[in-house]
Amino acid sequence: MANINVSKDMINNIAEQENKKYVKTTNKLVNHIVASAVQELSQKVSFISLKNAILQPVNELVSGAFIDSSVFVYMLGIKNVQLEINTSRKVPFFKNFKDRLKWAWKNRKRLYNRKKKHRKRKTKQELEVPVQEAKFDVSKYNIYDMTEDLQKAIANYISETSMVYINNNMLQIIGKDDFGSNTKIIIYVVSYDGVYYKYYANKKVGYIDIDVNKRVDYLNEKLANVGNNFVKILKIFNALYFNVNGTQCNQVYLESIIYSCPDGLFEGEDIYKIFIKIVNHLSVKSLNNIMSINNDKLTISKDIVCGNCIVGFSKMMNKIFSK
Repeated sequence: MANINVSKDMINNIAEQENKKYVKTTNKLVNHIVASAVQELSQKVSFISLKNAILQPVNELVSGAFIDSSVFVYMLGIKNVQLEINTSRKVPFFKNFKDRLKWAWKNRKRLYNRKKKHRKRKTKQELEVPVQEAKFDVSKYNIYDMTEDLQKAIANYISETSMVYINNNMLQIIGKDDFGSNTKIIIYVVSYDGVYYKYYANKKVGYIDIDVNKRVDYLNEKLANVGNNFVKILKIFNALYFNVNGTQCNQVYLESIIYSCPDGLFEGEDIYKIFIKIVNHLSVKSLNNIMSINNDKLTISKDIVCGNCIVGFSKMMNKIFSK
């Protein structure tokens, strides 16, 4: 991408972006849709209900540093030990894929000719139900099964022009008529133990513990110490990172970096001057040694929750200094 022209006007415009009403309205709608879908699903799965489900904002929604390019990202945490255990026993993808492919091939003629046959006469022959859908088994129902069921349930509470996509335990909802143009909602279905949101990566890695409460405590501490300039700086770095890299920066990574900056750097009313002071401070600091606000025993280079943004962040800093 081309070098970004980091002017004072540009920085001020980003810092003063105001979208609280839009965020509040979308949050309310997402909560309503998910709650309705979970309520519907609870009629099928006995250990899932509104009482043991919590919809937790994940990204810029936590700090309030939401900008025009931001996406609404949530974790739907389900507090149930059985679901957590079942997920770690997930059937390997390839085996699951072979079962689905086998079913589709076996039923190919009836699937292809279903409408044509229906016009001629009613048939007593039904499609063979896939093995994994034939009977609900409480010992096998996992996060990935729940995500599929939620996809079907959510479709009942959005307009026909909206779409719900699925990828493992992630749901993505896009719909101009429901949410407005360029609005994207992402929901990760995860386990929850009352403290940690537990994202199951794979058998080798196991569960990744995400401590939202600790993160919120650190953010509130910084806000209490330096005021709203902290959020403004997060907005600025979010916007610059996106313009340079074309993707949003991992928020735990970015928040950890900005949190590590001395409180004195945030003093003043000229946000452009504050931004320059912080950029100069970070340019001579070893970012890999900064502690994660998700886990204060790990650095941002070691905490898997922080993702891998060092290359993108360095690229952004180089673009800033190239002007």
